[in-house]
Amino acid sequence: MSKDFKHLLSGGGRKANIKNLLMKKAQDELAREKEREEADRRRVISERVPKLAIQGKSQDQLISYCEKLVELIKKAEAEKWDLECTMKENDQKIMDLKQKAMEGTGKFVKPGLKRTGVNLNKSAAQAEIERRKGQARMRMQAMQLKASNLQKEKKRDEDAAAEAAGEAAAEEEE
Repeated sequence: MSKDFKHLLSGGGRKANIKNLLMKKAQDELAREKEREEADRRRVISERVPKLAIQGKSQDQLISYCEKLVELIKKAEAEKWDLECTMKENDQKIMDLKQKAMEGTGKFVKPGLKRTGVNLNKSAAQAEIERRKGQARMRMQAMQLKASNLQKEKKRDEDAAAEAAGEAAAEEEE
């Protein structure tokens, strides 16, 4: 009678095992989907782009071949541009239909706010910098005030010492 203790070593119970299996299955499915997309991409490219056959051709033949390739590129770009325009038109139609649907029900959905955490952090950092500059400015003013007070005291002491010396000299003269 040997007991199976693997479930105890896996770090979780049945739910965790099921979750792990689902995650592995999803990862495998994503990998297969990527492979399918890549194969479709290669197939479409091989259909649309002819093989490069330049071996043993003269310069005139190469020039005409290059012109054909340029025409293919122009055609592909035109198709791409047309598809992009139709996508934009379709997106606009979808937005218009959504707007009409909201108007019909009388309920308007507020659009979700965009995250501006980076901007908030920048403004918070800027505010912190301004706060520190203000503190430094106040410290400098306090130091200047203290220095001017010390200079005034020194001057008063010097004046008082000079006055006392003048009085002492006046007393000696008398």
